[in-house]
Amino acid sequence: MKRSLTLCAVATIVIGVSVPAAAIAGPSSAYFAAPSSPTTPIDSQTFVSAYAADATPVVRDAFGVETIVQAPAAVTFATVTGTLAMWPANTTVVNDGFGYRGNEFHGGIDIMAGNGSTIVAASPGTVVTVAEDDGWGTYVKIDHGGGVYTLYAHMISGSPAVSVGQFVNAGDALGLVGQTGYASVSHLHFEVYAGGSRVDPMGWLP
Repeated sequence: MKRSLTLCAVATIVIGVSVPAAAIAGPSSAYFAAPSSPTTPIDSQTFVSAYAADATPVVRDAFGVETIVQAPAAVTFATVTGTLAMWPANTTVVNDGFGYRGNEFHGGIDIMAGNGSTIVAASPGTVVTVAEDDGWGTYVKIDHGGGVYTLYAHMISGSPAVSVGQFVNAGDALGLVGQTGYASVSHLHFEVYAGGSRVDPMGWLP
C-alpha cells in the first residue's frame, strides 16, 4: 500500500513538472490571453500606446514636448484662422514657418527680429506663463480668451517685463528677443493655440 502511494506521488510530480500548463488549461484560460500589438506603423513623431484606449498623441518638436490635439486628416491647419491685433515684433520677416521640417514638427514661426529688440503682446490678454526651459528658453504665454493663446519664446534670460496674472494690451512690452533655449541665432519663436491645438500663426497675424 505504501509503495502504491509512493508511486502515485512520484507520477504526480513527474506530470506536474513535465506537462506544460498550456496542455492543462482550456482555450478560455487567461493563460492564452496576450497583449495585442499595434496594427499600423507608429510615426517617429507620434506615439500612441497600444495598451491605452484613450491615449493622446504626443508630438515632439524642437521647442519642447507637449500634448496637442491632432487635426482630422481632411482639415488643414490653415482652415483654423482668426485675427490678432498686431505682429509681436518690429519686423514681419519670417525665417522658418509652421509645420514639419524633416522629422521635426515646428510648432510656430521664427520672426527674425534683432537681438535685444522688444517683443510685444500680439493682442490683449492675461499672462498665464513666464518660465524657462531647454526648448523655448525664456518664454511668455498669454491667454486671449475663447481658447486662444499666444507664446513668445527665446527671450533674453531675465528680460520678461510681465508676471503671471497680469493683463496686457496689444503692443505692451513682454521681454527682449534673445537666443535662449534651442536656438542657433537670436529670433522670436511665436506660437498660436486655438481650441487646444497649435495652429499656423500666419493665418492669425494682420
